[in-house]
Amino acid sequence: MSQDGSGGTLARPDTEFTWFTLNPADPNDANEDPDQDGNWDCSGAGCTYESYTNFQEFYAITTSDYSSPNAVRLSGLTHDGMPVEEGWQFRAAILGLGQSNELILNYLKLDKFGGPDAQYGYIVDDKDTNFLIVDPSDDEVLMAGNITDAWDIYYTGSPNTPPVRNVGEHEYGWYLLDLDDDHLAEGSNPMNWDTDGDWMNDWFEVRDDEEDGVRGDSSPIRYDSRQTS
Repeated sequence: MSQDGSGGTLARPDTEFTWFTLNPADPNDANEDPDQDGNWDCSGAGCTYESYTNFQEFYAITTSDYSSPNAVRLSGLTHDGMPVEEGWQFRAAILGLGQSNELILNYLKLDKFGGPDAQYGYIVDDKDTNFLIVDPSDDEVLMAGNITDAWDIYYTGSPNTPPVRNVGEHEYGWYLLDLDDDHLAEGSNPMNWDTDGDWMNDWFEVRDDEEDGVRGDSSPIRYDSRQTS
């Protein structure tokens, strides 16, 4: 965030003129960090920037063990008894895809399941210009896994309930995070330092999520309210 003048306004950074490329034919841009949503380590004499790269954003990870494709291959990670060599294997391994505990491990799941399920996507444009002033009156929900999008809705009388997968329903605004229609986010947004709009940068939310050992309770794809009461 940036401070504007003596008034103490804590505003969002302006990234309008940030240059961005993501070329599927060029592996080098996997290591770029165009939205600069990494971490500043100021534990020493000065401050050092730690990138949160495009590769890390796609899998929503910050741990150095999986910081690049080469790091993943050298990590010894396996999927179905085989060494992880491909992206789909890595994604399946870290999200527990197809496993009995997938609902616990899959921190990029977009749709809300029944019960106290907090692992779903929720993006808000709160239109606030100052972090210190919270005004929920003009909040706009851009994506929500707990309601159903009008596109291909089957149960038209229940739009305010989570989508039903087996009849082809989608999460509201699913296309903002899910490019291949599998009800999973393609990670956090490499073009946005704060994917879910809650004023916490993506690296911080992912690192907090990793450190407590419970993926999904802090998430770069689910808006956390700043209201204190």
